[in-house]
Amino acid sequence: MDRNAFFNLIKENRLSGAYLLHGAEEYVKDSAVSSVLATVEEATRALNVDTLESAEANALMLACDALPFFAERRVVICRAMPKDSDAKALLAYLPKMPATTLLLFLLRGEAELKLTFPKALAKEDRIVAFTQLSEAEAARWVGQLARRRGVTILPETARFFVTLAGTDCARLANEFEKLACYAGDGNEITKKAVETVVTRDLDFIVFSVLDYFLAEKPEDGFRALGAVLKDGEKPLDVARVLADKAKLTLEARRLIDRKQQKDAILKALPCSPGYAYRVYESARRLKTAQVPRLAAATKALVEVAPLQFTGRMKASDALERALLLLVAE
Repeated sequence: MDRNAFFNLIKENRLSGAYLLHGAEEYVKDSAVSSVLATVEEATRALNVDTLESAEANALMLACDALPFFAERRVVICRAMPKDSDAKALLAYLPKMPATTLLLFLLRGEAELKLTFPKALAKEDRIVAFTQLSEAEAARWVGQLARRRGVTILPETARFFVTLAGTDCARLANEFEKLACYAGDGNEITKKAVETVVTRDLDFIVFSVLDYFLAEKPEDGFRALGAVLKDGEKPLDVARVLADKAKLTLEARRLIDRKQQKDAILKALPCSPGYAYRVYESARRLKTAQVPRLAAATKALVEVAPLQFTGRMKASDALERALLLLVAE
């Protein structure tokens, strides 16, 4: 089940039973939980919401068996996933769980979906994936933020905003609040306002440059690089971020080639879940012939700073030379 379907169930008050919530987009995931909790009467919410850090079967069943206190529903949130004997016990219990209880397994990052417990929930379409938003999805989400905030933003302006701020929803919400305050209630957020207020996410922008080259679209890659440099980013900073992302992509590819599971790779990468997912997807799409080219480009990107500081080559020229190593001969 995708996140939109889950939000529709919340809106229609049709949630029942148990669900597993996982994925890299933590902000939207937390928003979904907040929306669920809002369906519990506020006056008795503290008495009808339980949160457990462990998935120990007996404790979970005890919490789920309790009747709601002067309310139609109680919500039990478990921040872990049951394994082994606890998983077996809970799978046997779930069909008998009181209809007045809603059980949410709320996980940070990606769940290990090949385990017995999530596989059983998947058969019932009770796993909700909160994947990182695409740029198009993020732009539509910004439009929703605008309507809730009482301001307006044109679709093309929302898309421009996303190209600067990235697709992480927590960051988007923070940057959008600054924009809304700048524009004022009831007013339109313009492209000029975005240019003035929004703090650029250099990691996101530079990763887009690398994505073009890895997709074997060097013309688009150099065009994107030119736009980044024209907007004032320093070649040394761009080279540093590109080198970091290239190293992560190579590491992810190495783990893929070692037959590591996706979930294990995402956890092993030293970056946020959203970026880890994007790195993994880039590494997964790498062709065999591209791996040595990316390794050579990574080494050249690391050398951009020494070349600049010793006066042997301008940083902008060294940066372009490094990226040319990604282009197939």
